[in-house]
Amino acid sequence: MNSTGDYPLGAANDPRAPYNDIENPEVELNVLVSVTLSKVVTVKVKDYDIVDEGQDEDGNYYCDMDFSDTNLLAAVEEQIVLPQDSSLYVDVGSNLKAANDLSGWNVDEIECVLSNGSK
Repeated sequence: MNSTGDYPLGAANDPRAPYNDIENPEVELNVLVSVTLSKVVTVKVKDYDIVDEGQDEDGNYYCDMDFSDTNLLAAVEEQIVLPQDSSLYVDVGSNLKAANDLSGWNVDEIECVLSNGSK
């Protein structure tokens, strides 16, 4: 007597049947990941021009400043930990995978501009 192995009749060797799926072995690939991130941060700067200052008719002090020649990138790089440097601040002993994943990122482009909420 032939045993069907509990397969439906004629399906034991059907390659389209889900129970006959062959799982491919895992392979490693090199993948280029490009991530665009943004965040509003607060930095302190001194390289700006005072255009006008004084008191208005109500006695309130005002100061108009020009930041067009301010080196925002230098201020950010000096004062903020950027994502590409985050691996330096991960406790490698407790999370080696996170430290490895965070290291080795290359900055393709970086730009700093005043946000709408600037004073």
